Amino acid sequence: MLAPMEIPETKPATELIDGRLVQKMSPKRRHQKLEMRWALALHAWGGDNGDALSEWRHEFRAPGHSFASLVPDVAYLSNQSLDALGPAASEAPPRAPEVAVEILSAGESERHLTWKIGAYLAAGTRVVFVVDPPRRTVVAHGRGGVERFGPGDVVRHATMPGFAYAVDAMFEGLYLG
Repeated sequence: MLAPMEIPETKPATELIDGRLVQKMSPKRRHQKLEMRWALALHAWGGDNGDALSEWRHEFRAPGHSFASLVPDVAYLSNQSLDALGPAASEAPPRAPEVAVEILSAGESERHLTWKIGAYLAAGTRVVFVVDPPRRTVVAHGRGGVERFGPGDVVRHATMPGFAYAVDAMFEGLYLG
C-alpha cells in the first residue's frame, strides 16, 4: 500500500482510490464554475463556522476500505474539526470531509466513484453530493440512503439543517451538452 508521501503532486491532482493512483480529469469551464458555485453555497450555509474549498486533499482510513487520499471537487469541514486538527494538519486533513461534492466528468469511472462514496461515508462524511451536469441532477448519498434532485427541485439534506440549493440556479447559464 502506498503511503501519503508517495502520492505524486500532479495537475490535475492524483488520488489514491482503492489502492490505485488515479489522476483526476482536467476540469473544463463548466466543472470549475460548478465547483465555485458549490463552494459558495456551502460557505453561505456554514458561514464563518467552517471552510468550503475546492480541490482540497483529504487523507484517511475508512472501515472496510484501503487508505484513501482523495481530492473532492468541493469539501467542507467545520471549525470544530479544523480546530481539533490544528493549522498544519488542516492543510491536507487526515480525515474525511464532513460534506463532499463530486462533479461528474466525461469518462469518469463509475467504479472509482462508488468506492469514493463508500469510503467517505464509512469515514464519517455526512453527505456526498454527486453532481451530473448533462442530466442536470444531484444525488445525495448519506448513511440514511440516497436522495435524487432534478430540475425544479431544491437540494436539501437532513444532516445539513438550513442548507438549500436550487438545482435550476446551480446549472443556470452553463453549457450542459
